[in-house]
Amino acid sequence: MTKIRKPLTVEHILLQVINKLEENVVKNITNKSISHYRKCSDPDDKDHNLHYIDAIKLDILMQRKSFGTPFIDNFSLMIEDERNKINTYENIASTLIKLGGRVGNLMDTTQKAMSPDSPMGKNISKIEKDQIHKAINELEIKIANLKLSIK
Repeated sequence: MTKIRKPLTVEHILLQVINKLEENVVKNITNKSISHYRKCSDPDDKDHNLHYIDAIKLDILMQRKSFGTPFIDNFSLMIEDERNKINTYENIASTLIKLGGRVGNLMDTTQKAMSPDSPMGKNISKIEKDQIHKAINELEIKIANLKLSIK
């Protein structure tokens, strides 16, 4: 009996793709059999998953056959859906407040590291550098979230 896959899932897209491609072509470009991809398309089979690089290779095959790029299209749709969920005024305001907090944290961490009272004085120790890098990474994440919120 055929399993019904939820629309717009990777398993659903994969099943559609492998039904349109020839087995020997798939095997030549991915070094994996159609049988392997059938297992990957089974939503209940947790031992077989589609690798991202294989999805790219399959999309290339589909594009060469003028069938479009179903994986890229599906990934884009999923990302756009998530982007739409976070694009609200409240998220922008909240993200800005959090961004300000991260800037303050970065400034405090850097000021402590450069203080003459720090372990290495005005020189920045390895531990202090790691703390500054961590504060920068946290700030970069908040900036990325802000960019997503206003897109």
